This record gives sequence, C-alpha cells and structure tokens, in this order.
Amino acid sequence: MRRFGVISVYAGILLIMVGLIGGFGALFVDADHIAVNLLTLVPLGFMALLTGTVVCQLNRPRGPQ
Repeated sequence: MRRFGVISVYAGILLIMVGLIGGFGALFVDADHIAVNLLTLVPLGFMALLTGTVVCQLNRPRGPQ
C-alpha cells in the first residue's frame, strides 16, 4: 500500500504541473478548448496527491512501542 501512496503522490504532482503549465500556456495561445481540458487535470492531481499523502501516512512503519 505504501508504494501505491508514493506513486499516487508523484502522479498527483505530475498532473498538477502538466495541467497548470499546459493549460495556461494554451490560454496564452488562444486555444481555449485545449486549455479547459488541461486545466481540469489540476483538481484530479490534487485528489491524487491527497490520496497518496493519506495512504503514506496511514501505512508508515510504526516505531518501537
């Protein structure tokens, strides 16, 4: 499960970066339809990032008890 969390964090960061850079880049070129499609990746990236963070925190190794 921890590996899934780490992959989800990296995938979320990647989705956010692609969505923001590509979306705003497309807005400056007046490609509105492409910009809207790319900017919708940002909330999906935040969901993946949050999911990965929660999974990593819930499945971290326990210390000595």
